[in-house]
Amino acid sequence: MTEAPRPDQVFQPLTERLLLRSRFGRRLLFLFMICALVPTCAVAFLSFRSVSDQLTEQSRERLAALASASGKTLYDRLTFLENDLRKVIPRLTQCRGNGVDGASRDCGEGLLYALEGLARLSGDKITVLVGDTERMGEIRQEELPVLAPGQSVVIADSRSDVEYGLYLVYRPNEPSAGTTRFLARIDPSYLWSPADDEALPGNVDLSLWDPGLGMLIGSASLSSLPPDLRKKIASTSRGTIEWPGKAGASVATWWSLPETRRFRFPAWRVLLSEPQADVQAPMVAFSRSFPLLLAVALLMVLILGISQIRRSLAPLAELRRGTRRIADRDFETPVQVSSGDELQELAGAFNAMTLQLGRQFRALKTAAEIDRAVLSSVDTAAIVQTVLDRVPEIAPCETISVTLLEAGSSSVGTTWTGLCAAGRQKKMATVMTPDDIRETRRYPERLLYGKDDLAIPEYLAHFRRANEAVVVEAYPLGYGGELLGVLAVRRKAGESSEEDTVQVRRLADQVAVALSNARMVDQVRFLAFYDSLTRLPNRVLYKERLAQALVRAERTHKLVAVCFLDLDHFSRINDTLGHDLGDVLLKEVAARLVACSRPTDSVARVGMEESVAEVSRLGGDEFTVILPDITDPQDAVRVARRLLEAFRQPLRLGTQEVFVTTSMGVAIYPFDGADTEELLKSADVAMYHAKEQGRNTYQLYSSSMNTEAMARMQLESQLRKAVESGEFTIWYQPIIDLASGKPTGAEALVRWAHPERGLVSPGEFISLCEECGLIVPLGEWILRTVCTQAKAWEDVGLGPMRMCVNLSARQLRHDGIVETVRTILRETGLQPGTLELELTESMLMEPAGVVGRTIRELADLGVSLAIDDFGTGYSSLSYLKNFPVKTLKIDRTFIMNVTTDTGNAAITTAIIALAGAMGLEVVAEGVETQLQADFLRERGCHRGQGYLFGKPVPVTAFENFLRGDEIVEARAGAVSAGVPV
Repeated sequence: MTEAPRPDQVFQPLTERLLLRSRFGRRLLFLFMICALVPTCAVAFLSFRSVSDQLTEQSRERLAALASASGKTLYDRLTFLENDLRKVIPRLTQCRGNGVDGASRDCGEGLLYALEGLARLSGDKITVLVGDTERMGEIRQEELPVLAPGQSVVIADSRSDVEYGLYLVYRPNEPSAGTTRFLARIDPSYLWSPADDEALPGNVDLSLWDPGLGMLIGSASLSSLPPDLRKKIASTSRGTIEWPGKAGASVATWWSLPETRRFRFPAWRVLLSEPQADVQAPMVAFSRSFPLLLAVALLMVLILGISQIRRSLAPLAELRRGTRRIADRDFETPVQVSSGDELQELAGAFNAMTLQLGRQFRALKTAAEIDRAVLSSVDTAAIVQTVLDRVPEIAPCETISVTLLEAGSSSVGTTWTGLCAAGRQKKMATVMTPDDIRETRRYPERLLYGKDDLAIPEYLAHFRRANEAVVVEAYPLGYGGELLGVLAVRRKAGESSEEDTVQVRRLADQVAVALSNARMVDQVRFLAFYDSLTRLPNRVLYKERLAQALVRAERTHKLVAVCFLDLDHFSRINDTLGHDLGDVLLKEVAARLVACSRPTDSVARVGMEESVAEVSRLGGDEFTVILPDITDPQDAVRVARRLLEAFRQPLRLGTQEVFVTTSMGVAIYPFDGADTEELLKSADVAMYHAKEQGRNTYQLYSSSMNTEAMARMQLESQLRKAVESGEFTIWYQPIIDLASGKPTGAEALVRWAHPERGLVSPGEFISLCEECGLIVPLGEWILRTVCTQAKAWEDVGLGPMRMCVNLSARQLRHDGIVETVRTILRETGLQPGTLELELTESMLMEPAGVVGRTIRELADLGVSLAIDDFGTGYSSLSYLKNFPVKTLKIDRTFIMNVTTDTGNAAITTAIIALAGAMGLEVVAEGVETQLQADFLRERGCHRGQGYLFGKPVPVTAFENFLRGDEIVEARAGAVSAGVPV
């Protein structure tokens, strides 16, 4: 007997049938429910909010209209009462009340329809005309507002927290009335009565609110307004508010009584309020019915969703089983779906895709083997061989060929051909015409030659057959926009299929990538060891071959010479003609170096046999020549001379001819170095000595050169530290007025206070400072120090002194020199005319360049400019006209023998005369005797400088000189520190 199932076992299948077995189905059903619930609730919420906002807005508009109408009613009644009072005033002026027992019957009884009392105030006396005397006497006259004649005002007054009094005060306009005023107590029922309340909607309350006293008329519920709402009502004449009161939320609007110049009103607000619950009453029914409607809608969505999802899950389950079969490489079993909708169409497409995948999988298996063979090789011949062997396996064909273009060539190439069946192959040179290349670029995917009047080109002539129509498929091999070659096949008639075409095209792309990689590897190898511009060996290959030559020389006991060449003034070529022509020049130089000598000792091309000289380019305009296996150092000298002779003829760059010279250093192994680095260093040092000897020559290395280079390098290092640590000092040499003999200025001269050598003169370090770029910071320090010292002397009464400072060409070409001078003058407070900058004549030869512009900008600052060593440089007088120069300093070579040499005397006299004619001052340098001073003074020279007046001295000694002391060092013939000037 079969055991009955338990209740939970029966309930579980039922739950699965109703709620679906698929997690995807349950998730989709859940999403359906969410998609139904969220929009419905959102629409209901937005609709509720929209209708609620519209009801609230309508309530506000209705209350605003009622507030305006009610306020106008109150205003009209007060205006009517005020007009009646004005009319009876002439009669009331003569009326007499007793002020105690009431008034006579004819005193304002006609106004009792609106008044509770009426009184006349004249001076300090109040006369009650109508009403209760006690209540009218509560108002004190000093509390009443000041009124102009004919003006009236309404006021409110409270003598307790319960009762408020409303009063109308009026001052007659008649001259006879004087300061008499009338005080009328207004009956509140006249302003607003219960009958008026009945005219309003039943849920609307009206109140008259005073900012100071609170509610004067109306509902007490508005008396509990929060302070912020009270402030808002008091600050604006009309508006709308909402607040949560004790009895529930309410909406209220207010309206202010208008005011005229004749009739003034207090800041009363007519408020009309309505409970929020009454405003939102139409939404109650919607709030109650919405949950039921929502539940019904969700139930319908649930039923429809389950039925539709269950109908769609069966085909999806079948498709899922089909995909699992594909994963197991079962491409034969189809998917069975008969839903009669798009899912059935999807199943049919799936079955077709499965069959196609089966075919492609088999083809890809073969293609993958070809890919590994092609992409794993960087040898062009191996790649081509793999293609010829394996293409017939993926695409049936009769003949196949691969044509490859040479790197750097657009037409010359090589073609490999083969028979797909027999495997016979051959290699031959070929040429693709420009038309062939143009046609190939036009159809980058595939070309069909022999069809549609497209003739088979010559480079594919091996495909042609006599008296037979042949169709050749050509697949361009292109990568990165470059045409590398063509893969071509000829198939049997009727065997071509689109699938085979796709496989061959894919293989052609893979072959193009492999060929590009092979070319890239070749190019990387070339760039690693050769210069891309001149195609000469670079520094890496140069060191390698030099090391080989040294090893061979050590074994054979021979010599190796290294010639290090550097082109003279190559930077001028780049600056004037441009870098493109500079590159052309470098290639031409390389060609001359290669072809300038005999084969036995020449500069050999790449690839020649051992023991042949070889040229390399190390970078920039630096070349080296290795001369291996020489037996006599004179062989290196002869080659060096021949290399220099190669540059005697001009080089043509475009339309111009350029003469190029080179400086060369020669070092010989093993005398000048035992390894590659030491040998190249020695040749480099010798080359720099060749440049110092005037360029366009060669120098053999000697040990003294290295000593000088090391000393120069050490001096440069010490100079850099000296600039950073401030080891420099300024000495001053006086400049004397020749007519009066008084000092008028000083020339500032820098000294290096070396910690070991003592004071070092500028002749030993200034030129090196200019070469290594230290002259700019050093010059700035000199300018700042001199200007500070000059200002200090002025402040103590020793000035003003014209301070002369030498300016180097490197400083003048520096972009910030003008701003530096401006800043220093501003910071030190020195007048610009006190500073005189001395320039050399060579600096003035560029009137239209950067130097010329800088000189003019310095002159615009007010700084004086002087030409130092005038007459020894480029003595072109045009710069005296082109530049704002104020002073000429005659060089000491003309002053030295001016009293004995007629030539020097004539030149000096001519310079002084020229300066006088042009309005320039003249300073003579190197004045050492009184006869020289007298000669210069008689010729009209203004100032003098030299040992006759004083040598350069430190700042303290020069300051003593300015105070009247004699410069002892000048008479002694030596500087106090013992260092020559």
